[in-house]
Amino acid sequence: MLKISRIFLPVLCLILPVTAQVNTERFRQDADSTGFSGHVDLTATVSTGNTSYRHIAVGSRLNYNWGEDYTFLVSDIGYTRERDKKIFDQMFFHLRNVFAVNRHLQHEMFVQYDFNKKRKLSARKLIGTGLRFRLLKKGPFKFRVGLSYMYEIEDYDLPDQSSHEKHAEAHRLSNYETFEFAIDKNLTLLSVTYFQPEIGKWDDIKIISENALIIDAGKHLDVTIKYNLRYDSRPPDATEELDTISTFGIAFKF
Repeated sequence: MLKISRIFLPVLCLILPVTAQVNTERFRQDADSTGFSGHVDLTATVSTGNTSYRHIAVGSRLNYNWGEDYTFLVSDIGYTRERDKKIFDQMFFHLRNVFAVNRHLQHEMFVQYDFNKKRKLSARKLIGTGLRFRLLKKGPFKFRVGLSYMYEIEDYDLPDQSSHEKHAEAHRLSNYETFEFAIDKNLTLLSVTYFQPEIGKWDDIKIISENALIIDAGKHLDVTIKYNLRYDSRPPDATEELDTISTFGIAFKF
């Protein structure tokens, strides 16, 4: 029964009413506890790059721990005010199963759907699998490395005469490193960097770096300061290779 529930929980998670791109590494539960946990956060964003704008995002993460194994769903919905117009311009869902092989090695399977109008991305769908190595957990330090394969399908909102394809499919490596440092009991620094080259076209690279300073403001409340960077070596027409985003927000934990 437990094995069957592990297979079907991701399907159930997809229909849960959690609204809310959020760092998929945040709030991973390494302890062998069981049950649900999660958070909901609100962030305000100042962006440079393709556009300058004010952005409000509602994000969430829902975890279920089986013990050493766990499942989580990360989601995000974003609204932007630009030239006095409100735009529903961003949505992100990421579902992942993590199974322990031993103390230092985990097997991961994941699916994702997202869109982002600022990057002219009307839909991105991907599925992948890989290994996660728990290399270091000593005192206030944690260091993890992930090595994965993913199949990606992207659709872009572009005119017919554009040089970038409107529909793209790619086999990519999706590798990441995550570093966590508990500066003290109320202050944590978290940094995650993803490196995603296309297999066979190694100059087609996506890099995502997500960095957060998390201030524990109580049992159920965090204050967050984030700096994120996204690089795409082959961006769609009329968009830049590099975007940076700085955000300040609060997160409600349960």
